[in-house]
Amino acid sequence: MNTTMAPRTYDTPTLQTLNRLTSEFYAREAASFSATRQAPWRGWDRALDIVSHVDPSFLSHPIALLDLACGNLRFERFLAERGAELSVAHALDNCTALTLNPDSTEALGAVAGRLDFRQVDLAATLIDCGTLDDLLPLNRCDLSVAFGFMHHLAEPAHRVATLSSLVRAVRPGGFVVVSFWQPLNDPRIAAKAPAVTAEGRAAHGLPPFAPGDFLLGWQQSEGVYRFCHHTTDDEIDRLLADAAPFPMAGDTPASSPTVRAAVGTTPLPSPSFREVARFSADGKQGNLNRYVVLRRY
Repeated sequence: MNTTMAPRTYDTPTLQTLNRLTSEFYAREAASFSATRQAPWRGWDRALDIVSHVDPSFLSHPIALLDLACGNLRFERFLAERGAELSVAHALDNCTALTLNPDSTEALGAVAGRLDFRQVDLAATLIDCGTLDDLLPLNRCDLSVAFGFMHHLAEPAHRVATLSSLVRAVRPGGFVVVSFWQPLNDPRIAAKAPAVTAEGRAAHGLPPFAPGDFLLGWQQSEGVYRFCHHTTDDEIDRLLADAAPFPMAGDTPASSPTVRAAVGTTPLPSPSFREVARFSADGKQGNLNRYVVLRRY
């Protein structure tokens, strides 16, 4: 098994600055951001339909959920509206102003007594430790999800570690659903991103960015930035290969794929999984998020 460390994209101080800017963005703009994130994403319906097709019994029993970067808990509300019963919802996020706010009242009601919420800076944990395993209920969930989070991770190895931890969180037969934002598919964002990125880099003394990395602003707010990465299908292919101990197409062990943490102790290889589906959804053109549905063996 190859345990070679992947090259670092950014040094630790840069990663910490990018994470601080993103965290400050959500803390400052929580109310306005949550107001634009009330309806379910269309991709969630399709993902749940895929899961239910692969496992027709999936919705017939209470579901143990892991929701990484849960935001305002609207995925929990979506599941309740789709008739899913939750046995527990392990929800993690750094911004309590998003999770525990008036807009989340309905969602909190949908998981009353079953919500295990923890305020955790996931990106900081990855920067410090290289893995999320110590934070998660490993091998216990039926479904683990991460929506609107992967694009905030500047280090590719941290995306690999996150995906691997999501897989390790589910039991054999469980499912993982992850979205990858593709903001450059929106012409308005693509037109603004270079100038906003240059402005933010200059304001905070940041080095040149890797391809696909940007700083984005928010509505009419001045001086707020969030780090975002546009993830291509080729990158998703590499991510799945690096997170998996076996090839995607079969069960034959391979010698190379392994989790390569950028810092800290290298996490254990992910349990075996297969890609069930990949599709685009959301936004006016239905192409702002790229979804991947996995099933653990």
